Amino acid sequence: MLLLTSFLVDILLPEDDNSISFYDKFLAQYTSITVSAIVSQSLFYSETYNTKLEDLDRDVDNIINEIPDASKRKREMYKVLCFGAMMNPGDIVQEKEKRTFVSDLFIQDAKKYNISNREMIIKSLNTSTFLNYFFLLEDSLKYISSNGYLKGSEVISKALKSILETEKILDEFNAEIYERSKFFINFDSLEKTWSLLNFIRNRIIHYNGYYDKHAKDIFEKKFNDILNLYLDIDTMNTSIFLLINNFEKYTNQINEFDYLIIDDTMENIIRNISIFIMESLYICKKAKDVFPKCY
Repeated sequence: MLLLTSFLVDILLPEDDNSISFYDKFLAQYTSITVSAIVSQSLFYSETYNTKLEDLDRDVDNIINEIPDASKRKREMYKVLCFGAMMNPGDIVQEKEKRTFVSDLFIQDAKKYNISNREMIIKSLNTSTFLNYFFLLEDSLKYISSNGYLKGSEVISKALKSILETEKILDEFNAEIYERSKFFINFDSLEKTWSLLNFIRNRIIHYNGYYDKHAKDIFEKKFNDILNLYLDIDTMNTSIFLLINNFEKYTNQINEFDYLIIDDTMENIIRNISIFIMESLYICKKAKDVFPKCY
């Protein structure tokens, strides 16, 4: 079992100390994201309702198939409500255009990935949660480092590194995050893992998750950078083998579909990294009291 990819949602309980309120602020948003994600995603698992999976798939399909008719009824009601309010709705440009419904495109995408509409919804929720965790950690580290002008790719290599070096807790942090993650053997391993996650984030935001040949090569290179780090220091342990197994499916998916679909494992990775980093910072602060009182 790899802690980095596991479904872990317990958190280190903060003590009543205003000098380290950055951790409390992080947890307030972290718990909101986590609980909302758990509840929303659980609505699409048959275990939640003690029902058959095919029945839940059918119910989800029915809801999606109803979207066009519901949209048409609302369009018709728009005119009725306008006339009722003594307003002339005028020409509705959209009615003269060749248009489709979001549900039609959604169903097409699900078929393209060879998954059900229900599974497609879960993956969409995974993606949204992945981005929420990413931006939360990014904003939190920028805030603590008092540098809000860094790019997402720099929040570990520059923002976090600056905090640790300025306060002289780099070694303590490295030891702490390794004890918590059983994966990040040094700061370089954290940097390289974040670099890959940042690239995945960029493909989602800027390219709707699409990977062309160049992007596939970059993905492979960034993942190999992680592997080579462990090979170079002769610590190719069970953890890295487990990570390889997890990422093989992502590589195969990208090569087959040209898209990376965020799943539970990828969501777990970004969530666990977030809490590993922030808990380690908190512990180092408690040990050395290094952060200014304004945080």
